[in-house]
Amino acid sequence: METPKYLQVLWNYKWVLAFGALVAAVAAFFAGFAIVEGQVVSRAQQTWTAATTMLLTSESDRLYQSQVPGVPIEQGTSDPQVIDMASTALVYAYILSSDMIQDTVEAEIGPLDPDTESITALRRTTQPTGDERFPGRYDLPVLEAVGTAGTAARAEEISRAAATAFTAYVVAQQDAQEIAPELRVLIEPLGASDAVEGDSSNPAIPVVVTFVGVFLAFVVLVFIIAGLRSRSARRKAARTKAAGDAAEEPASGTDAAPGVAASDPTGIALDAEVGELVGAGPPSRRSGRAVNENETA
Repeated sequence: METPKYLQVLWNYKWVLAFGALVAAVAAFFAGFAIVEGQVVSRAQQTWTAATTMLLTSESDRLYQSQVPGVPIEQGTSDPQVIDMASTALVYAYILSSDMIQDTVEAEIGPLDPDTESITALRRTTQPTGDERFPGRYDLPVLEAVGTAGTAARAEEISRAAATAFTAYVVAQQDAQEIAPELRVLIEPLGASDAVEGDSSNPAIPVVVTFVGVFLAFVVLVFIIAGLRSRSARRKAARTKAAGDAAEEPASGTDAAPGVAASDPTGIALDAEVGELVGAGPPSRRSGRAVNENETA
């Protein structure tokens, strides 16, 4: 079975491909990793998230009561309306992730990197071990301040600062509205979780893509070089063949005797040779007539 032409070309330039594979490996390494302070660090963007959990409650909260005692009913007055803390937690989540809370946090811990750092908030809808990326069926008065950053320590710092800033903001609003202490919403911290690593880009993707791209560039280069050399060889062979055909073509005009130039149809060169042999002077047509005259005499 005959080897395909393209495989023959690749084999003929195997050393070029080997060099290309080496260059591709080096380029792929630096595409996926970086050397920072003598250590190899992945270039894949890595994020960490930390959450601080808070419970919304009030002085009249009945969370720890087994029953609600009866109260006397007076005519002419309406029953007090209890605010749904679960709905309040949803509104508070928007306030916690707003620019005014972020400004307070940045004043305390420094500016946030817009590419990797952020403050978000959410109302819990699952059990404590649940994942809010897949919401549950519960409407809970539980709020989380979530900090996202490139390192675990920074994410925890952002989350703690956001929870503190939000609590201070709520108290300031209550003071400004002069709300009675027994009517205020209380924010009770439940705990702060350690930062966990979030989803990040696969570090193998830029490595593989870079290696394949650089190596294919060398493969294309090999075929280009082979094509140019083949074209040059064909042109050289064509010129050689043309020169050989020109040398083999017969001289134009009548056939010439051996030793006589083909471009001398008048025989001047032959008269010159005869004149030199008989000593009859310069080569010309007159030398032939002189010989005839001597024979007649």
